[in-house]
Amino acid sequence: MKWIKAGAVVIALCFGLVISNPAAGFAADKAVADVLTEEQKQEIAALQKQALEQEKQIIEKYVEYGVFSEEKADQIEKHLDQRFKQLEQDGFIPKPHRHGPHPHPEK
Repeated sequence: MKWIKAGAVVIALCFGLVISNPAAGFAADKAVADVLTEEQKQEIAALQKQALEQEKQIIEKYVEYGVFSEEKADQIEKHLDQRFKQLEQDGFIPKPHRHGPHPHPEK
């Protein structure tokens, strides 16, 4: 009976480590980062830049329509630029999504 309980505890601990370690689920994705060629990174960079510019155009339309103030638009665009720089630093490989509370700038 002791062995069954001990086995159950070991299994539960292993299961908990896999669940609590989000990086473990992205181990295969990390291998993809090592496979990307410089040409592939450049292609993704161009698409990300295009998406960034479109997002900024949408934000400007919201300002034009009175949904966002200029200050709010500047704040959002600054965040978008920071996100693009982080992607660039990471070789245009997205990082796993963090779970839990997300810090948001003051409104």
